[in-house]
Amino acid sequence: MTDDTATYITAPSNVLSPTTLWWRRFFIRLRSWEYWPVYVFNLPVLGIWIWNAIRARDFFFFTLTNPGIETGGFFGESKSAILDNIPDAFKPKTLLVKADRTEESIDQLFHSSGLSYPVIAKPEVGERGWLISKIHSREELHTYLNNHPIDIILQTYVDLPLELSIMVYQTPDLKESAVTSVCEKHFLQIKGDGQSSIGKLIIGQDRAVLQYEKLRAKFGPRWDEILAHGETLILENVGNHCRGTMFLDRNSEIDEAITRQMIPILRSMPEVYYGRFDMRVASWESLRAGKDIRILEFNGTSSDPAHIYQPGYSLWKAYRDMAFHWNVMYRISKQNRRLGHPPVTFKKIISALILYFRYKRAN
Repeated sequence: MTDDTATYITAPSNVLSPTTLWWRRFFIRLRSWEYWPVYVFNLPVLGIWIWNAIRARDFFFFTLTNPGIETGGFFGESKSAILDNIPDAFKPKTLLVKADRTEESIDQLFHSSGLSYPVIAKPEVGERGWLISKIHSREELHTYLNNHPIDIILQTYVDLPLELSIMVYQTPDLKESAVTSVCEKHFLQIKGDGQSSIGKLIIGQDRAVLQYEKLRAKFGPRWDEILAHGETLILENVGNHCRGTMFLDRNSEIDEAITRQMIPILRSMPEVYYGRFDMRVASWESLRAGKDIRILEFNGTSSDPAHIYQPGYSLWKAYRDMAFHWNVMYRISKQNRRLGHPPVTFKKIISALILYFRYKRAN
């Protein structure tokens, strides 16, 4: 992490009181919309949604954007079913562990699948980094699965150095396709100066302060440890913005070579026309060459163009980019309706939403 991509504030102590922590967070969010709660940022997006819904004469028009995915990928979709449609050459080993598993069946499945530790565990249905965890041993895996008795996906941990989110779309008539957003992810981290403790370095960084309680619990035994000068410590190894990852705008990297690699991957997915690939690659050169690419997951109509969360990105430009992508969804859904795909009924959407929220509360 470089000095121009992080904000540091001098703090006299390596422990924050609840009151001080509240005010620190308040002013961090006040200064930067990047940290606003999702429901606050999305208030104007609701207006964009309604405008396109009026044009489409269907409030849930976006569910027709990807007929091959449940609700178009807006919520409740099966991650493993989506991954099944991605060519094996571009994805890590993946195993679906059902909720009714036993320890013996888990061990048998794990070994027969060819997986090895560490692995990434995440819910079969979920979003925004919910319950994602890096698992290092059999004991950790069984503890995680016992704590979360739902369908879980296990994936080989991919240690390629560059993590990206790439938005891609194509129209059903195949006349139009494009890569519209490229975001590079920098995991939450601190860099030692040879004098400051881990706790002080965490408190000195705005992005880390927003994760204070989690980091205090995670690094409690090391809180007063001094990091050597220049030593980097990764605080969170899951690449989600809500868990402290920095999103950087890399749209300048979009070119014919990247487009030539990404569009065929999207086209390999039946009746899927729009979404974001979260992936790891060895380098920009390997991405352009179609080598050393591992797609961790694909998100449909619920996905944002992640580049907008670049620190300092204009709020006006962010909403402009959101409006552009909602218009793309509108145009794709319009074509799919003409092709005879039936719209998802209001009743079905509301019923699915109720079931999904109950599922989230129970887990």
